[in-house]
Amino acid sequence: MYVISRKIRGTKEILKDSNRDSNKKFSNFSSATTFVKKLNFHIQPDKQWYVENE
Repeated sequence: MYVISRKIRGTKEILKDSNRDSNKKFSNFSSATTFVKKLNFHIQPDKQWYVENE
């Protein structure tokens, strides 16, 4: 399983599922990477998301 996370000022943040309090999880790396590319399209470089193995 894969999660999407980022570090801002040393604090790690994991993307949450929009309908729940749980972390958004992906079963394969490819779908997680596609989602990250969409998220990062309009985000500042120092706040970019990345795919991480859970």
